Amino acid sequence: MNEEKFTGKADAYDKYRPSYPDSLVDWLYEQTSAETVADIGAGTGIFTKCLSVKPWKITAVEPNADMLEKLRANLPNAEIVNASAEDTGIAAHSIDLVTTAQAFHWFDREKFKIECQRIFSSKGRLAVIWNDRITDTDFMRERDKLCIKYCGKCHVGGSDGPTEGDHFLRNEYFSEMKFFCTDNVINMDEERFLGDMLSHSYSLKEGDENYEKFVDEMRNAFLKYQRNGTVEVPYKTTCYLGKF
Repeated sequence: MNEEKFTGKADAYDKYRPSYPDSLVDWLYEQTSAETVADIGAGTGIFTKCLSVKPWKITAVEPNADMLEKLRANLPNAEIVNASAEDTGIAAHSIDLVTTAQAFHWFDREKFKIECQRIFSSKGRLAVIWNDRITDTDFMRERDKLCIKYCGKCHVGGSDGPTEGDHFLRNEYFSEMKFFCTDNVINMDEERFLGDMLSHSYSLKEGDENYEKFVDEMRNAFLKYQRNGTVEVPYKTTCYLGKF
């Protein structure tokens, strides 16, 4: 797992990244008989907080120091482990459900599978979760062009991308799997849109060459497409719940 990708981005990540629909957590609760959950690659705890509405015993695992500081502040009563996805330090055979939201693509897939198998109880399952941006709108296409222009890329996710990730998880990674999908549309004002943009691992940081030009052009794109001070950013939330 790359442990330094989000160094310096924890504040923006925590404040501006979208959360996850209640319906996803309800579905996981209904589909599993889990009592213990490990949220791995927990970041600042955005999904961990969603999980906390259910009566699970939750452990959050995060290796990045900046993200970990926010995670501890957001969930002061949670059990938090400073460790990688591939070597969590969690007791063997103690976890009924492992979740990873917006983080699986950073892991060493095979080492992570071995670690899940080690910590799984007899009913252990893994839930791989993403908020994937829908890019087939004029605004999203313009946003992505600016990311490619200044950052060299516009998307990091899936197992190289949503289509490849879907094929990999369905046909290669899991022995059996259940799938959840729902729309997750986020209305963003200018501050949230720019903050969300700057929270991404590939986004320029303050002090980088062309940072000011990048932010200015993103702001202009927002102003071009905003209606009543907000833009609609469409996501699709997906969850692959499986066993090995």
